Amino acid sequence: MRIFDNEPADWKELQDRVAQLFSEMGCDVRVGERVKLVRGEKEIDVLVGDPRTIPASVYLCECKFWSNPISQEVIHSFRTVLADFGAHRGFIISKVGFQSGAREAVKNTNLDLVTFDELQSIFFDRWRVAMGKLFLPYTDRLFPYWDFPGKMPKIKWSKEHVNRQYLLTEAYLPLVRLGPWFEMKGSVWQLPMTLPSLDENGSPNGTITLTTYRQVYDFIDRSKDVALRHFQVLYGEIDA
Repeated sequence: MRIFDNEPADWKELQDRVAQLFSEMGCDVRVGERVKLVRGEKEIDVLVGDPRTIPASVYLCECKFWSNPISQEVIHSFRTVLADFGAHRGFIISKVGFQSGAREAVKNTNLDLVTFDELQSIFFDRWRVAMGKLFLPYTDRLFPYWDFPGKMPKIKWSKEHVNRQYLLTEAYLPLVRLGPWFEMKGSVWQLPMTLPSLDENGSPNGTITLTTYRQVYDFIDRSKDVALRHFQVLYGEIDA
């Protein structure tokens, strides 16, 4: 499974996406950090502190946006960096892969040789759960608007208001579905998901189809505040 919907365009984008992946999982991430080694210093593309392991772990990531497979010399050099720094795990992330015999050279070590797709696959399950938890506070503040007996409208409702609530619930369905039950079900989205599309005034203007996890969480991120405002207007808490 993929966390990002397209390939990085250059080395900087590869580095930034590796950093974003770990950051979204709740790790402490530093990009381009210079660290002290036994024989001098070394700039690390992505330095990761993972607080979820017990004890906390440190990962070093080397990003290689090269057109050719990575040589064993590069791998042996990075293994020395890992050992000197005392990192718990290392990743060399390659655009196209590794030379013959490279994976054998890291067998039974704490260094993983991966493409960017493979790195995403390794951490996808953890990432999808972490993203659900990240946006859970925004679901909690909206939950009373659609859960009986939650908030009571401050204005008298008509059938039009009921229909409006139904439309908003459907339009912001990803926010509605986040919560304890979502976590119990494994934080899995049923995709593709087609939703009513609303303009800035909350009027229907077509549909939107979400086909990937990244699209779902990007939708939640950009919709979390406008969804709250639309419900507040519907319940008479603020003016339109």
